[in-house]
Amino acid sequence: MNSDDSRAFTVQTREMFTSIAPRYDFLNRLLSFGQDRYWRKRAIDFLNLINNDLILDVATGTGDMILEVAKRNPSIRIFGLDFNQRMLELGRLKINKSGYRNYVSFQIGSGECLPFFDNSFDGVVCAFGIRNFADVQLGLCEFYRVLKPGGRLVVLEFSVPHNQILGMVYDFYFNLILPKVGNLISGHSNAYTYLPESVANFPNQKEFNILIESSGFKNVSLLELSFGIVSIHRGYKVL
Repeated sequence: MNSDDSRAFTVQTREMFTSIAPRYDFLNRLLSFGQDRYWRKRAIDFLNLINNDLILDVATGTGDMILEVAKRNPSIRIFGLDFNQRMLELGRLKINKSGYRNYVSFQIGSGECLPFFDNSFDGVVCAFGIRNFADVQLGLCEFYRVLKPGGRLVVLEFSVPHNQILGMVYDFYFNLILPKVGNLISGHSNAYTYLPESVANFPNQKEFNILIESSGFKNVSLLELSFGIVSIHRGYKVL
């Protein structure tokens, strides 16, 4: 993807998320049958949180991952970054209501050009966001750059089940039912048509692990959840 195409893709994606932001949380719960909360909790388990950690949540959206981290350890400082102002506004409201506002900072920005110094964070997490990057490899290199030596990366992302029968059910729901329901409730004509298309175009689980390794991370591992509908990828910036 050339620079002009990347800019156009980013603008189009940002506009789409601005449109669906008010219904984003509701649709996450509805379309995942409530499983998105479980997936996020399992991803945070993989961060191996330690007292006084500094954690970066990239593509934070409305702050669900931030809230899960804050609930577990109030000594941890969390930065939530997203390229969409409307999502961040909703995230701030959610965190303010939760009582964790003193531990959280929000910033608008791109995951492919993080506005932070090298070696700044103990952990970086990205849930259902890197699939929307114009340049996935560049984003992974940025995650590596801002992590401290010994820092942990956790990426939670949609994937495609390996089981043939389950794959057929998945295809029917993900490509036919989910887009129609999502587009109808969100009020956006193709936001939830984009979702299965973006998953189909994203590297599979093993290919994505190779991308993580090629960005400098070591001890890269993979855990599939819900029969492979989503996957947790973890890597380390070795000392």
